[in-house]
Amino acid sequence: MSNPITILGADGLPMKKSASSFVAPRSGGFGSVGGTLAGWSPRLRAADDRFSSGRDRMVARVRDLVDRNGWLSGAVQRQVDEAIGANFRFNWNPDLQSLGLDRDWAKEWVAQTENAFHNYANDPRRPLDAGGRLNLAGILGLGFRHRMGEGDAVALAQWLPKRPVTYSTAIQVVDPDRLSNPFGKFNTEELRNGVEINGFGAPVAYHFRSRHPNDPWAIKNQNWVRVNARTKWGRARVLHFFEMEQAGQTRGRGLLGPAIEKLKVADDYERSEQEAALINAIFAAFIESPFDKTIMDEVTEDEDAISRYQRERAEFAESNPVLFGGAKVHRLFAGESFNFNHGNRDNAAFQVFISNALRHAATALGQSYEEFANDWSGTNYSSARAAMLKSWKFLTTRRGHFANGFATPIFALWLEEHISKGKIDLPAGAPSFWENPAAWCRGSWIGPGRGWVDPVKEANASQIRMENNLSTLQTEAAEQGADYREILDQRARERDEFEERGLAYPGGDQSQVTYVEDQNGDTVSAHVSRLEDIGRRAQMRRK
Repeated sequence: MSNPITILGADGLPMKKSASSFVAPRSGGFGSVGGTLAGWSPRLRAADDRFSSGRDRMVARVRDLVDRNGWLSGAVQRQVDEAIGANFRFNWNPDLQSLGLDRDWAKEWVAQTENAFHNYANDPRRPLDAGGRLNLAGILGLGFRHRMGEGDAVALAQWLPKRPVTYSTAIQVVDPDRLSNPFGKFNTEELRNGVEINGFGAPVAYHFRSRHPNDPWAIKNQNWVRVNARTKWGRARVLHFFEMEQAGQTRGRGLLGPAIEKLKVADDYERSEQEAALINAIFAAFIESPFDKTIMDEVTEDEDAISRYQRERAEFAESNPVLFGGAKVHRLFAGESFNFNHGNRDNAAFQVFISNALRHAATALGQSYEEFANDWSGTNYSSARAAMLKSWKFLTTRRGHFANGFATPIFALWLEEHISKGKIDLPAGAPSFWENPAAWCRGSWIGPGRGWVDPVKEANASQIRMENNLSTLQTEAAEQGADYREILDQRARERDEFEERGLAYPGGDQSQVTYVEDQNGDTVSAHVSRLEDIGRRAQMRRK
């Protein structure tokens, strides 16, 4: 019998046996490397590789689905309407302290400048659009739609001095497909997907195709134009907005990409169900015969058998007519019978499947399922308001990012020209536009209103917020898509017209109509004095 082998360690002494032969897998503290995740090994990818790889194919798929799918087409249109709408207004609020200006100057020039910009942006000749087709809301809506589908909103700041309008500033929205590396070159350290950057990643210039890559009129004349990002003194020449998701990113990603697979499968599933239902409707009934092919072959051996059978059948039908009023009754061969297709299909999972896909798409767009599907059948006031508030927060955040990154630069382009033309009377010592552009361009954008689920309750809440100095008329009006200055001006005009006609202006006296809840919880109106109403509210707050 041979002696057992002794294994020596690095010190030359026999190695000690471990208490257990089991060795736990190393996880590194960041997650399991085995089990159900063993086959999942994604690699770390740089921003431009992550978002630009397969970009053209993804964009084409999204556009195709938006064109053919009613759910998605409607959701995208609603998102544009709710974020931008038909009248996107700028509420200019320059930083008076930083600019060394006072409130008396602001009273005279802020409203006047706002009106000048509004008039130019909505001139029926459409001078703000280089193509002469869109007003400001149309330009922003088109850019926002591109941002949703392709991930980028791109526009060129044109200077057109030979037009018969006051200003030379014009905006040309550009299809993001045209922003690409010249002649299909691979990305380099300085050139990424049509964007030329410096060592810090800041855009230096943009490369645009002369036309869309699939434009049939430009197959032979495709070339690229290099446009500097800014002029030497800082005026933007290219407006490029996208929401950055990773450091080092130069192009954006559309909102619908993560949900595109589920939406496509749901679209195909719905089409298949519609086709099946159509087939069931077409084949409403069929005739069942007891004669198969073998029997008919045996019968046809007698050449006169079929003819004799038909003659006997015709004679029988003629001697035994079947009539029900004016209705025609079809006579069948002997042994044949009618079978009706009742169209029963076991598609109980259809609604669940479609709802799941729509929820994915709604989440990708930042909407509630009820808004995306226009299905409010299972909601009450509280759940509907909660869903709308959640969507409203998401929408206002997205609108704010877009307004700051795309709309405000358009206003800055116009304001620079407006000031350089001497349209604003600046006091001595006031800084020029480019000395402090942030202070000159400060303000907020007013888009479509949020809307009210219960107008009475929410109007009372708005009044309470203002009375308790928790809000302002400007904030409350902007939330409903209105400009408080326009409201005040219009009310002043209406009051003058009421007085000219000898009529009492609503709300002009010291009494008002307020809305309270009775013992049954119903909303009722009560005509009380202003002081009584304030005292009642104060007493309720003390309780």
